[in-house]
Amino acid sequence: MNKGIKLNTLPQELVNQIAAGEVIERPASVVKELMDNSIDAQATKIEIKIVNGGIDLIEVSDNGNGIPQENLPSIFKTHTTSKISSFEDLNNLLTMGFRGEALSTILSVANVNLISKYVDSDIANEIVFKDFDNHTVKKAARESGTVVSVRNIFENIPARRKFLKSAQTEYKKILDTLYPYFLIYPNISFVVWKDSKKVIDLRNIPNAKADTVEKERIESLMKEDFVKRMVKLFYDGGGIKVKGLVGHPSDHQKRISNQYIFVNRRPVWDNGIARAILSGYERYIPFGEKVPFIVLIDINPDLIDVNVHPRKEEIRFLNPFRAYSAVEEAVKKAITGVTSFKMDTPMINIQRDGKIYTPRDISFKSNQSGSVRDSLLFSKEVFSDTGYVKSIASEKSEIEFKDEEQGIRNIFQIFNKYIVIEFDSDILWIVDQHAAAERITFEKLKKSNGDSIEKQNLLVPYTVQFSESELIVLREMKEFFSEFGIEYTVTDTGIEISSTPVEFVNTDFKKFFDEIFALSEDISNLSKEINKLKEDILATMACHGSVRSGQYLHREEMMDIYKKLIVCENPYSCPHGRPAVWKLKLSDIDMNFERTY
Repeated sequence: MNKGIKLNTLPQELVNQIAAGEVIERPASVVKELMDNSIDAQATKIEIKIVNGGIDLIEVSDNGNGIPQENLPSIFKTHTTSKISSFEDLNNLLTMGFRGEALSTILSVANVNLISKYVDSDIANEIVFKDFDNHTVKKAARESGTVVSVRNIFENIPARRKFLKSAQTEYKKILDTLYPYFLIYPNISFVVWKDSKKVIDLRNIPNAKADTVEKERIESLMKEDFVKRMVKLFYDGGGIKVKGLVGHPSDHQKRISNQYIFVNRRPVWDNGIARAILSGYERYIPFGEKVPFIVLIDINPDLIDVNVHPRKEEIRFLNPFRAYSAVEEAVKKAITGVTSFKMDTPMINIQRDGKIYTPRDISFKSNQSGSVRDSLLFSKEVFSDTGYVKSIASEKSEIEFKDEEQGIRNIFQIFNKYIVIEFDSDILWIVDQHAAAERITFEKLKKSNGDSIEKQNLLVPYTVQFSESELIVLREMKEFFSEFGIEYTVTDTGIEISSTPVEFVNTDFKKFFDEIFALSEDISNLSKEINKLKEDILATMACHGSVRSGQYLHREEMMDIYKKLIVCENPYSCPHGRPAVWKLKLSDIDMNFERTY
């Protein structure tokens, strides 16, 4: 060691500020720690106040047991807790908090004020900090429980504060943190205030217990139809109990949303559990699709390790295979119970809720790109390989894309899905009517501006309900959708659509917006990625505003699709990359029948 190097013992405040990077990442981390404390205090009512996305103020108040006066200074000391006293206690841990780090780390990065009335005391007390090691305790007015106010997070650490996102984004992260608590504790009343406005008011459900899920609470939070169709789970064996609700197979979706995992009441995320849940849906939903679920796992505490992550967001199972198998079995049993066919009768098709379920493997390529640009290139290569086109540029001259109706010998529809066109030149086209209409609408939207879109004003606004986090995104994207003819007003619980493009009059807007949200893994970033995702959004709009598969078409409508398709910049595929046209020559058909004359 060089003699000139001096070792420094770091002051406790600096140690806490460094450690805070692991425990307190953003305002949502503060909310999580304070919620854990309120629940451990056996609160039945919790109120959360958020100002400026939690950057200026986070206040959590409860009616729990409170804190004795003599303990007030101690609770802000590092690794001070009433939850455990020895390492062995970790093996029997059932409380939410246990590390004794939360309050000390919060104090090191923000201004903290706490008022508490202990259940056996007649008077409440308040602790006020002038700085990290300088505090005073005085009497205060409070009927019951504890209120913790955290102001100006990271104000004294500019290097950390500059990495915080916008107030809206931070508020969205806080909601993401709160929703699991709302779900798993239906016995507790929750109120959320955002910038002095009450945005969530959840009353406790009579006779409900913690560690249960109640559809009444779920419906009030998610406000979506799939909740009514969710299926109950139950498994009990080998020291593991699995319960909760999973989505009906008909409610599969592209994006990951409304997925919650709890282990011994603790909200966590475990990729193995998530995979086990989806494994239970094998043969019931298309590959790569997602389903909503709320899965509760109760397990002997000594079979898990909760001390894996400083923020207690992860756990480790002593026997992961046993846990995953229990979850998969529970899901399979539940899903089999709501479908009327057996896995060993593959020829039976069952129709429910307008969708057909067939117990068969559906082969989707897991590596197929969702990008519109990549899909167009893919489509071009497919057609080139089949001899349909040599190149995008040369094909128009090769097939003579001209408006010559007299070149068409016959045009008709089959299965209400495909348009068959017979040309005088002994060429046959089979056109996917939905894919072709999608391509036409997509290019129309892409070239349009707000003035060129034909709009339909609705006599009665179309109402769609969304969660609070989704409404944040819809507020930010309101101007974007307005450019394409979709006008709506954001309410407290959803949106009211007052005007749409004429092609969208019969659109299922709930499904439409869900598919828009699915374009980004984090919907809070969707509004920021509009330019990057614009073509994908337009492709989704085109899908919902076009002629559908299964729709009967008159000859004039078929001709209209053909004429508009051949003048598209890329008439070969829909915006998502699926082929729109299959070309057959008479010689190819003859060859298939081994006909030589």
